[in-house]
Amino acid sequence: MSTSSRKSTLYVAIALIAFTLIALSAIFLRVYRLPFIIIDILGIRNSITHWVGWIGAIWMALYTPIYSIAKRRKPELTSRLLRVHVIGNLIAVMFVSIHFAQQVTRPANNYPNLGTGIVLYVAMIILVSSGFVVYFGYGKRWLKVIRQLHPAVALTFYLTIIMHIIHGI
Repeated sequence: MSTSSRKSTLYVAIALIAFTLIALSAIFLRVYRLPFIIIDILGIRNSITHWVGWIGAIWMALYTPIYSIAKRRKPELTSRLLRVHVIGNLIAVMFVSIHFAQQVTRPANNYPNLGTGIVLYVAMIILVSSGFVVYFGYGKRWLKVIRQLHPAVALTFYLTIIMHIIHGI
């Protein structure tokens, strides 16, 4: 991948992370919250907050294995697939983060059980951090360890998301 392409991806990644942090700050400071509106999609009724979280989680859960398989079958597309993986997952993380922030700032009389959600969110943040380090080449000293950590945490993410969904049902 060219240096300019990697640099432009870095700028987009930083912008997405900054926007996510601003959105989270607005939710935690109660400046903004998604409205509580129930939406029915294919017979599944849930709030906007949950749909936003589901969209993010579904993207990560589906595109990551697609990326992994496609890069082996079509190596010439690896750099393009990787950029979609990085940017798409950062957008998905923003959606899941908004869902998470909305959940943890609910009033005490309506507070959720956060057991699997906390583990899932921590796994996702470790995935994003380790992926960022690997993709942009920071922490070269720890690169070997991080390359092993990233797929291991991805497995934790997948197992926990299944449990989180079962717990929510």
